[in-house]
Amino acid sequence: MKQLLLLWWPRLELNDIEQRTFGRHLLAALLDGVYAGLISVTAYVLRRELHATALQIALLYSLQMSMFAFSSIGASIITTGNHRRVMLVAGLIGRFSYLWIMLWHTPASFITIAALVGLCHATYLPAQNMIFRTNYRRASRGVCYARAQIVALLGTSSSAWLVGRFLNWKASAFPLAFAAAGLCGLGAYLAYRSMPNPGIGAELHRARRLPYADFFEILRTDHFFRRYELYFFLYGVAFMITEPLVPMLVNDVFRADWSQASRVFGVIHPLVMIVFLPLYGRMLDRTGAVPLAALAYVALAFWPFSLAVARSVDGAYVAYAFFGVGMAGVDVAWMLGANTFAPRERIQSYMGVHVTMVGLRAMSAPYLGLLLKETLGFRAAFSCSTLLLVGAACLMVRLHRQCARQETGCREADEGA
Repeated sequence: MKQLLLLWWPRLELNDIEQRTFGRHLLAALLDGVYAGLISVTAYVLRRELHATALQIALLYSLQMSMFAFSSIGASIITTGNHRRVMLVAGLIGRFSYLWIMLWHTPASFITIAALVGLCHATYLPAQNMIFRTNYRRASRGVCYARAQIVALLGTSSSAWLVGRFLNWKASAFPLAFAAAGLCGLGAYLAYRSMPNPGIGAELHRARRLPYADFFEILRTDHFFRRYELYFFLYGVAFMITEPLVPMLVNDVFRADWSQASRVFGVIHPLVMIVFLPLYGRMLDRTGAVPLAALAYVALAFWPFSLAVARSVDGAYVAYAFFGVGMAGVDVAWMLGANTFAPRERIQSYMGVHVTMVGLRAMSAPYLGLLLKETLGFRAAFSCSTLLLVGAACLMVRLHRQCARQETGCREADEGA
């Protein structure tokens, strides 16, 4: 029993920089989690309260994530600029804009603000990942990230449950929830901004390059990373086929109330993720991102499969329990996977590539899901998503076997923080 507990919650021996980083990380994660829980019902608000069309729902998801295609611009700025300034500007222009929902709440306003938030978050993510790589050693990074995410998920689940209760009481007061989300979202960025940054400035004084020069150069020259991104792209297409369809299924078919919807979108899967995140974090530290991603895709495939066979909101609950199992691994592999391949001095560039690929797949995948739903129905769309996830997992397994035969190119060197 003790050995099982240590596997799930291993002892951590952190140096001074890691300790100071981890304290701020926990605060930032809590605020991030509350923010995520409060906005988890965005699409459901659009569908139920603002009577958004299916195309508007797809547009919400597509534009929000398509903005990630501009991440390489943020990575380029950070290469020769101040990452703290980037985080501050991204928070003020991005998440803080949710306060506008108090004055302007239409489908167009939500779509516009979601796109703006996505654009700012795309420039912010390379800076965040750079701090994780610089301040945490490889041997502790996955575990530290997983523990911080547990705090975030507790915040997500709690705030999603509260917002569901609140909207059941007075659905027309939803602008208040989004205003609170804007404040918490900005607070999370400021907490990340306050983390120590030893050596970052000294490493990044390189000549400024065109924003997408690194994007094309890295994908052209790093064979293993290119394949990792291609297989992640397949997972992302599967994910984005399914995600915009769920609010329509839950509202139009299952007729869920606000409390039921909040359980689907923000309560169940964070609680499941809490159980599995430490295991995935431990797996990352011991084996790397490629086998972790393969396992996560297999688990996640049960999410669209369960939705395909669901007949009531209870079926959606089951689906989102599987979603939690799979997304716990995807979350770790997505956020820290680029570190497996990136040289220390090019972390922000590799993360820029990784995030930019999200934006590229978001330009078409949500509309593909909508097309499948409109022409063949929900089951066909969810079944297609399931097959893509299984295919992506098989390809990741193949990549892992090839990585195992080569000592370099697939695994990060063990560097101190």
